[in-house]
Amino acid sequence: MIDKYVLTNPSEDELGSAVQENLYALFRSMKVLPGCVLIENDSLSLHYSFPANPFFKGVWRTHLSPEETETKIDEVVNWFNQHGAPYFFWWTDSQTQPVDMAERLTKRGFDGNLEGNPGMAANLLELRENFQIPSSIKIIQAIKQESLEDWRDAFAEAFEIPVSDGQAWVDATLSLGKENVPWKLYVGYLEQKPVSTSLLFYGAGVAGLYAIGTIPRARNKGIGTAITLKPLLDAHNQDYNFAVLFSSRMGYAVYKRLGFREVVCKIGKYYMELDH
Repeated sequence: MIDKYVLTNPSEDELGSAVQENLYALFRSMKVLPGCVLIENDSLSLHYSFPANPFFKGVWRTHLSPEETETKIDEVVNWFNQHGAPYFFWWTDSQTQPVDMAERLTKRGFDGNLEGNPGMAANLLELRENFQIPSSIKIIQAIKQESLEDWRDAFAEAFEIPVSDGQAWVDATLSLGKENVPWKLYVGYLEQKPVSTSLLFYGAGVAGLYAIGTIPRARNKGIGTAITLKPLLDAHNQDYNFAVLFSSRMGYAVYKRLGFREVVCKIGKYYMELDH
């Protein structure tokens, strides 16, 4: 699925905004999933869908007054409880209000990095990475059941998370069918074993990269670069000019080598587990 709007000559503020708006467009794309609930208003946005991964259950675009924030947090927790969610993420960005939202969330028991992750952007016409993808590394788009399960297993091992978190993306993808799924999943193989993953999503005029990971035993072999580069090349072939992501500490050096640079945006992700 390709959006029709493509960012061509953005300002620095527009590039920073594109990091968060691509993420939020990804959340909106989940409305096509069976049973998804999506609510957007001036104060905050929420989405809830069936896959067993907190990425599919979240709060974003928060614009609250300091006086109402604590009450709203209670209301949101109750909303997810009423929907039977076992957990959810509360996302923050550089425009989140109140400005101390991250501190408020952590005091309420949410788990996350107070500093957030730096937003980064790259001009796809100026990628500095001249490597060819090594012949020992095979990267494909995961579409069929077997390759989706390979993606699931590599994703879980790379991020040291439950296999169910990867299965959620498999379930979501299969529920929509390859003609309708709004994201692309990539899986990388080394010696015919699935070792790395990435996800590409077109939205807000840019190509957004997510779920970039490599299993521990396959790191420092150029695989992280390859699994990042492949979706960038595909985005360029679809006439996209810019790619965005928000970086982990581990991936930062790889993204810098490829030509990504920091923009004025920080993305925070705060996890809450619910009791039922």
